[in-house]
Amino acid sequence: MSVTVTRGRAAVAAAAIACTLLVVAAYSNSLDGAFHFDDSHVIENNLYIRSLTNVPRFFADASTFSSIPSHGSYRPVVSTTLAMDYAIGGGLAPRQFHRTQIALLCLLGALLALFYARLLRDEDGGPARMAAVGAAALFAVHTANTETLNLISARSEELAVLGVIGAFLVYIRWPRLRRTGLHLIPMAIGALAKVHAVMYGPLLFAYAWLWSPAVSPREKTRDAFRQSWPALAAAAVLYAFVRRMDTPEWTGGGTERLAYAWTQPFVWLHYARLFVLPIGLTADTDWSVFPHWYDTRAIAGYLFVLILAVIVFRTWRDPARRPIAFGIAWFAIALAPTSSVVPFSEVMNEHRVFFPYVGLTLACVWTGVLAIRRLPGSAARRARLAGAAWIVVLAALAVSTFSRNQIWKTEETLWRDVTEKSPANGRGLMNYGLTRMRQGDFAGAHASFARAALLLPNYSTLEINRGIVAGALGRPAEAEAHFRRALDLVADADGQFYYARWLADAGRGPEAIAHLRSAIGLSRGSVDARHLLMRLAAAAGDEPAVAAAARDTLALDPADAEAAAYARGESPMAARAPTGAAAMSAGLGALSAARHDEAAELFRQVILLDPRSADGWNDRGWAQWKLGFTRAAAASFERALAIDPASERARNNLALTRLPR
Repeated sequence: MSVTVTRGRAAVAAAAIACTLLVVAAYSNSLDGAFHFDDSHVIENNLYIRSLTNVPRFFADASTFSSIPSHGSYRPVVSTTLAMDYAIGGGLAPRQFHRTQIALLCLLGALLALFYARLLRDEDGGPARMAAVGAAALFAVHTANTETLNLISARSEELAVLGVIGAFLVYIRWPRLRRTGLHLIPMAIGALAKVHAVMYGPLLFAYAWLWSPAVSPREKTRDAFRQSWPALAAAAVLYAFVRRMDTPEWTGGGTERLAYAWTQPFVWLHYARLFVLPIGLTADTDWSVFPHWYDTRAIAGYLFVLILAVIVFRTWRDPARRPIAFGIAWFAIALAPTSSVVPFSEVMNEHRVFFPYVGLTLACVWTGVLAIRRLPGSAARRARLAGAAWIVVLAALAVSTFSRNQIWKTEETLWRDVTEKSPANGRGLMNYGLTRMRQGDFAGAHASFARAALLLPNYSTLEINRGIVAGALGRPAEAEAHFRRALDLVADADGQFYYARWLADAGRGPEAIAHLRSAIGLSRGSVDARHLLMRLAAAAGDEPAVAAAARDTLALDPADAEAAAYARGESPMAARAPTGAAAMSAGLGALSAARHDEAAELFRQVILLDPRSADGWNDRGWAQWKLGFTRAAAASFERALAIDPASERARNNLALTRLPR
């Protein structure tokens, strides 16, 4: 008997190792994937995650989560892990962030295997470890979860589910400690990554109800409430706390509550279809709410929810099928926060299935196990059949996941896929246009933005991008009109920053500085706005303002090299151009490319190295004049003439500053 048990455990261990390697292999090609979607404001342009000294601040201020105040959700655990990745990876290299995504998935898979085994133990006459490992592997390698793994900011889903599963394992494994509330700690940690982890309370109630020894539903309800009320109460308190900590500007974005509610049953059906057949995945759907409650698709959704209810009703009484009922209940309860009556701007998102699929995986895998056990033949034959089916399904999902990761590799591949699968998605067209713009295809970007505007006529981000591309095409009036309309729609930090950047390029530096200060006032963690403000203040010759901006930036990120250089009275260009000749050459190159703020800083480096360089002062003055800092430019030309009174260039340039612009 002991030999058989030992062999069984060895087989389970071997299967677990094989599954882990399969998951790692399936996601191995995601390591060099780009940042996408919310990663831009949660990671790339978020100054706060660039220093581990900000970790305590994450737990006190939700605005540290994102550089966009309306996205300031209270998720300090997520920000902490991102700051750790930034420190370990030495910056914004995506590889370290993706390593953590995969490591968290493997950890979750291991915990799920333990969780599933505990649920299936009594129903299988002993630990159903192999079925549990198979279910955990199926969840971890499922193709529909690629959005959660490739979108770094969606790490919140992984951490929240880890909290829920951890809470269940503590609750089930140490029943004598339940009165201490120890099992509530993992839930609390998960809720600080994403508030949806508070659904542990309702899930625990469902678990206690199904596994209650009571017979009648009333007695089971009383018994379940007695066991789960501390979790329900803690969940309610946590939910209220997290929502109170969110920034005042935070919003889910949705407005049509009733229409959203009658659309969601069909979304549930779609999510279930993706579980069975994960094809047609899209990073940004073009779905919208249904116009009527009696829409054919809405009715199909109602029927699907009814079918789920019937399955639960027909399985909860049978101990052998009880995990199926719990899995379906989990699927519904985990979907409730995003797919019920609380409207969000997107009708459906594929990362929303990550939490619900924990339950759907349990229900489907256990249904398959029971079906195989009813097949004729010996137990050994059924075991071989189950093993073969398991290998085929996991291999197919792994290949599909590997392929889907390729779509997520770059912004261009991702948004091209979105425009093909969701042609009525204005945001998809806009983002694909951005990829064209990055490659210098401004005409193509302009056309994509124009198509997007037909679908999203009042989208401030689109107006910003239309302003950027119009500026690149040499259409200043059109560019400014788009920037101003963006600010009329939403006067946010992004609108202020990009308008400021355009103003600087248009020779209106003083106006640009005012908008940059507004951007930082709206979003203190905006890296780009801070760096451009310091550079323009330096170009304006306002050294006190430069020093103040540098100190303020260093207070948030002591490792910010650009701010540190300005705080020391040096140029951040010193490493790039360590000699006067190198700085002069680079500055002339920046001038010819019309990068006047960069040129002004490079010529500042020239005169820091050689304060008697007449050419350095003259060229700095020219860059300052092009930026619109007329007084500073005149002062620079005067310094050039004081050093070299015979300089005709400096004299002519000084005369230019005295003419009306």
